[in-house]
Amino acid sequence: MSTASTAGNLPALLLAWDTSPLFHAIKAGKLDVLGDIAQTWQGVSRRNVTTQTVVDELGTYGLSLASADWLEIVHVDHLNELTALVKWMDLVSGSKSNQGEATVLAWAEVNGAIAVIDDGDARRIARRHSLPVWGSLRVIATAVSEGNATEYVAGTLVDALIDTDARYPCARGQFVSWAKQNGLL
Repeated sequence: MSTASTAGNLPALLLAWDTSPLFHAIKAGKLDVLGDIAQTWQGVSRRNVTTQTVVDELGTYGLSLASADWLEIVHVDHLNELTALVKWMDLVSGSKSNQGEATVLAWAEVNGAIAVIDDGDARRIARRHSLPVWGSLRVIATAVSEGNATEYVAGTLVDALIDTDARYPCARGQFVSWAKQNGLL
């Protein structure tokens, strides 16, 4: 994958994170590693955000982002964000599910971010509606391809996430080969 790779023409300098990647990183004790990987793109500091709704969802599992100084918490409360939220709630959310995804997608759309969502259905819907979206594995692979993480660090991180029951398209110990086969490395 080229280091100039972006979702559409959007530079990857702003990532908006959904619940699932953060949940598994916290459960694995690897939130700091994910932060180290996510903070740089093409040698430039990258802004990483999540929504208050995602923070609240994590809280229902007794998990906290208090140690994630690399991650800014944003609110979806401006009129244009609320308008986008209504759209994304309709597209990806049931009455009590996927609300974090909907807020991340709405904020990303209005603020020019790439949404980081591991749910395949939500990613397909976002792409169908021309919203840039990556899975967490792409963020990790991008860090490796840019030299911000080694293959070993990336593989160890993905294995730790898999050990928390994260559902990825690669098996434990297979991240690097999977990423190469899929043109991410």
